[in-house]
Amino acid sequence: MRILFALKLLAFPAALSAQIAPSAQPKTPSGPVDIRIRPSDGGDHELQKSREAIREGRRSHTLTKSQARGLRREADANDALAHRYARDGLSHSERRELDMRGRVLQSLTQAQRAQPKRP
Repeated sequence: MRILFALKLLAFPAALSAQIAPSAQPKTPSGPVDIRIRPSDGGDHELQKSREAIREGRRSHTLTKSQARGLRREADANDALAHRYARDGLSHSERRELDMRGRVLQSLTQAQRAQPKRP
């Protein structure tokens, strides 16, 4: 009698899990999804803003010639990287990297323009 009761207790959880399972499997298996993200105007806008800040820094003499040259070189590198990434579509991580590089360039430009000039 005890053995029969123990077997019923063991079978009860198995019966419950069988009832919870879906009755039919999906007809088509879900596969990988290929999403292509095109470059947005936002990244280009950030780069243009940075380039304009560099030009303004040179005009107002808040950036030295060598500082402006280094910042332009960084802007050119960001632009080249964006074009290389965009050839086959931007992944989320690539888009994120380009955004962060744009923000860094803007921060560097602002910081260098704010530095007091040596006499």
